[in-house]
Amino acid sequence: MIASIILGLYLFGIVDAESAATFLFVTGGLLIASELLLGVGILAFNGLIALVVGYAIRSGTNEIFGIDIDWGLFFGISFVELAILIAAIFLIIRYRRHGVSTGTESMIGQKAVVIEWKGQNGRVQIQGETWQAESDKEMDLKKDEKVTVDAVDNLTLKVKV
Repeated sequence: MIASIILGLYLFGIVDAESAATFLFVTGGLLIASELLLGVGILAFNGLIALVVGYAIRSGTNEIFGIDIDWGLFFGISFVELAILIAAIFLIIRYRRHGVSTGTESMIGQKAVVIEWKGQNGRVQIQGETWQAESDKEMDLKKDEKVTVDAVDNLTLKVKV
């Protein structure tokens, strides 16, 4: 993606050829080094593209390894990468909007069934498991009544009616 931005700046005449080639070589090297550390897959591809485009700009030809390359190819690659980036951002935002589905945080707001209760303490069942529970005030709860989980404190559920 960064290689596409540098290439676009060069083609629009904002950055001169020498600077663009240098930026692309540095960017390509950094992306390939990042790939070695992160192992994502797309970073090495972008690094290789940056190095190839930097070489093409520095040599002043549109030939890479004897093959005539059109600049539209690189713009096509950048548009595909942009589409992948937008899709990834959309999926991340979508999954962040969903509530927590695992762990103790997923129980907050759910209903639990009272197994036994005395005063402010008792045991409740939620998601097929039995938990110690307590409330802020005295409650007279009978077996099989439902309470709402308000919070989780270590292994004790804070409940309310």
